[in-house]
Amino acid sequence: MIVLNYHELVEASPSNAWCLTHEIFDAHLALCGDMLISPQTFLEHCSDPKASHSGAVLFTFDDGFLSDYAHVYARYLETGRIPGFMSFIPVDFVGSPGRMSWDMIEELGRAGVVIGSHGMAHVDLTTVPDVELDGELTMSKSMLEDRLGQPVTLFAFPYGRYSRRVWDAALKAGYTHLFTIQHGYHRGFESFLYSRLCLTNNMDAEYMRQHLLDPDAMRGFAWRISTKLGLYRQLMHWRYR
Repeated sequence: MIVLNYHELVEASPSNAWCLTHEIFDAHLALCGDMLISPQTFLEHCSDPKASHSGAVLFTFDDGFLSDYAHVYARYLETGRIPGFMSFIPVDFVGSPGRMSWDMIEELGRAGVVIGSHGMAHVDLTTVPDVELDGELTMSKSMLEDRLGQPVTLFAFPYGRYSRRVWDAALKAGYTHLFTIQHGYHRGFESFLYSRLCLTNNMDAEYMRQHLLDPDAMRGFAWRISTKLGLYRQLMHWRYR
């Protein structure tokens, strides 16, 4: 299964590299087509090693932008063009300009969108002391659960950055699925880690076509050799010790 990570979608003139136009997103959607799956389907099968190469595609969105509600939900989910998506919320940003309100997030949750936490203030969790790390993880989880009336067990690392200390704290806080931004299939070097391709506005339809054909193409020589030799997990544990 392939997990794609988007941020804000706009009509024109993206404000940064991670902001995509509706036109580019439409092109991606057309290529994904029948491969798209719901978050529920992903969560039911993501632990199955055979599912890694199933050709299924999941959409995820970070940062709680208004376009999650006004565009992806209203234009695609409600019309049946996509089967669902995950939305990761940085709680401190809720209701600020360009971001969803609590009412919108709650509506998404009732409509079957899977809501995950993106922390409180979208900080690099590898740089903060233990007390702040615990607050980012537990407070965001508690506030989302209070609003949604259901458990929140998914967490996306801000900036995709993590370490053993960070993922241990996230698991201790009660999260079961931790998402980062790396190339390739969803399966990480640990069963609770999930890789995503972070889309930027220079990744056009041809880039997406190639990624769908070979999600591991951009991982590089070191990854290919370490994987072939069965050393990838050990090397990643050393890197994130």
